[in-house]
Amino acid sequence: MRKLILIVLFLLVATISDLFAAMADYKDDFEINLEKDKIPSLQELEKFFYKESTLYSPRYKSVYDLLGNFDSEFYQISKNYGRSEKRLKWPQEDQIIAILEKLPKEMYPYIGPMLFEVPGMSEKVLNMPGIKETKNKFPKVIAEQLKDVEDIEFLSPFLYYILMPEVWPENYRRVELPQLKDMHPKVNYDENFYLALKKIVLPENYMPGNKNSGVGKSDLRTINPTPDTLLTAADVAAFARTIDATQNWFNDNIYELSRVTSMWLNYDNEKGDETVPGMKDMVNPCQRLVQKAQILGKERELAALVAGEGWTLYEWAYTCDKTIKAFRLGHISSTMVQALRMYRSGVYDEETEKLSPQMRAWRFSTMQAISEMYNAPLSDVKEVRKNRISVNEKLKNYGYRLFGVTLGLFE
Repeated sequence: MRKLILIVLFLLVATISDLFAAMADYKDDFEINLEKDKIPSLQELEKFFYKESTLYSPRYKSVYDLLGNFDSEFYQISKNYGRSEKRLKWPQEDQIIAILEKLPKEMYPYIGPMLFEVPGMSEKVLNMPGIKETKNKFPKVIAEQLKDVEDIEFLSPFLYYILMPEVWPENYRRVELPQLKDMHPKVNYDENFYLALKKIVLPENYMPGNKNSGVGKSDLRTINPTPDTLLTAADVAAFARTIDATQNWFNDNIYELSRVTSMWLNYDNEKGDETVPGMKDMVNPCQRLVQKAQILGKERELAALVAGEGWTLYEWAYTCDKTIKAFRLGHISSTMVQALRMYRSGVYDEETEKLSPQMRAWRFSTMQAISEMYNAPLSDVKEVRKNRISVNEKLKNYGYRLFGVTLGLFE
């Protein structure tokens, strides 16, 4: 729940403030090497998670634990703690306060009531000016789209954010951009050049209905694919044939995989990972799925599902992630193109540097992650487009979500 609150608040900051930060040095954080990367075991994750999820260690949980030798050092610590008035600091308290301070005060009525519903929420957060006044209060201003909803006042405080007019895309005022006119190139027409070209490349071979009997590179599978090899149309078609089996396996093991995901995010966060939780799964969902299967000891099950296409588990993961990135880039919106160009050109570097270190790290890593999500060579995009009908039908069946990751989250 605490991680969820952090992510929700961060995304609210992202929707209001200028997001497109400078190119940050977070590229290596989103690169995965399945053969060399060291991943924690399930026992490590469980031990670390349960240790970090408790505010204090009770040590002696019942009167029977007092039998035998009593730890005098623990007794002294607990005795001094019982006599002091020092409070235990709520986890991520400083981060939540920093996020709330960056939000416009007009957003507090949509966030404050939710914070009062979180068990054990820090009193320091709840007593912030502007937040404490929102306790048990319904927002006065709600989106026009929801004004006619019956009994809207009984909506859960955790959903108050959808009442904000700003979260509805149709309420945005789109700024009209100048339209560029087509300019004719100043190239003299050379009839002899095109006549010579037609002798080399026969136009008849590319007319509608013509069947080209030749087999090209696009029709062949890649031998031993790696993260750096280019896709072929045959690779994409083979991956499409594995979607149903692998997604069904994910659905059958979704509880265990979700549990590993939560513990792993907590593990990385406490170990000093500055990236926003969950963004690594957005960038490389297939490779992360393989690593989670390895943590659970079920990688052989997953490997058996893709072996029929002649892949090892690692080769399938590399091909899968490259196909997803090329699919995203092939369907990228003009708004996202403009956003990425502004981000990479450093338009908002100066504003980003004014943020706190934690917020600055989150913004840089998030924008780098989004950039990596659409990082695919033009060749891969073309090969995916050759199979756009089959791939699109497969993904449409699952709501354009694979392995718990939405393919069009930022479109």
